[in-house]
Amino acid sequence: MPADDMASDVTLLKSMSLMGVIFYHASLPFTAPGGFWTIYAPWQSALAEAFRAWGGLLLIPSFMLASGYLAALSEDRRPRKAGEYVVSRIKRLLVPWFFLSVFWMVPLYTLFDIHVYNRPEGFTLGETYQAALLGLFADHLWFLLVLFWSAFFWAVLQPLRRRFGLLSGLACAFAASLLIHYYGQWLKWYCVWETDAPLFWFVAGYAFYRYRTCAAKAPLWRPSLSLVFNAVLFVALSQYISRSTLIYWITCGIGALAALQACSRLARAYERLRRFWPCRYFEINSFRFYLFHMPGGYLTFKILIAMGMTTPVAVILLSFSLNVCLTAGIVATANATEKRLSFILTK
Repeated sequence: MPADDMASDVTLLKSMSLMGVIFYHASLPFTAPGGFWTIYAPWQSALAEAFRAWGGLLLIPSFMLASGYLAALSEDRRPRKAGEYVVSRIKRLLVPWFFLSVFWMVPLYTLFDIHVYNRPEGFTLGETYQAALLGLFADHLWFLLVLFWSAFFWAVLQPLRRRFGLLSGLACAFAASLLIHYYGQWLKWYCVWETDAPLFWFVAGYAFYRYRTCAAKAPLWRPSLSLVFNAVLFVALSQYISRSTLIYWITCGIGALAALQACSRLARAYERLRRFWPCRYFEINSFRFYLFHMPGGYLTFKILIAMGMTTPVAVILLSFSLNVCLTAGIVATANATEKRLSFILTK
């Protein structure tokens, strides 16, 4: 299996995962109260609850698996020292986190007094800035921090991997995931404590890329048969995820692998969809859609509820659609502004 054979499928998996997260946030208000969310509809939806349950097991693991895979592919195409790779991740992940926190998240969440995890209702602008700059109030931007820590740790292990082989790095990464899970609760700043499972899935994606040739030779690695096998295994193991952290991590990893295989099966149909510019536009800007889609999810939900809409599925679909359109406009503005600033700075 050549390196590029699955690259487009993995990219599709990342795009679909990000679109799924936007829909996930649109449906969360209609789920049972709990977790980090405090904005709920006065009624619940079975559709939203089902998507919350299965989306929670698939979306972030799929994105992390894809990220690890593409990180390994990038390493082959452009070998870099650990320090160079970390600097590239700072530019790609931490710089957007900082600027979006300072100029987007804090002002808007304070203006609308949105109550989310580590930003209680009534927080002042200064208090919200303090929580954001300490990495406590991050909302959906927690993912940028988690992705950075996963990539950072894997880069730190680069000398070990090169000297003792990939398996030594995988063992250390697995041990680090367990240590963070059991002993990292006091590391509340910058989402370090939430990196346990994402690190595991990121490294699993890296390992999958490295051992893709061996995987292709496995008896069950026939595209359709392998997809069915992994999907059935994922559903079966999902009944036991509450019993063990390791079972939960493995179950999500298998689900992400099944999602990747499904993307491979959908590749031809997706190529036809890519002929339409909205589809291409989202694929090109999917990462920016993720960055800017909140707090639009909260606001569109509140607007529709204020208008008296009482059909959960209709509200979810409308909230999702309105938020995508709103975010598309914000992304287009951000792209145009960035080009304009680049032109000014280079004159």
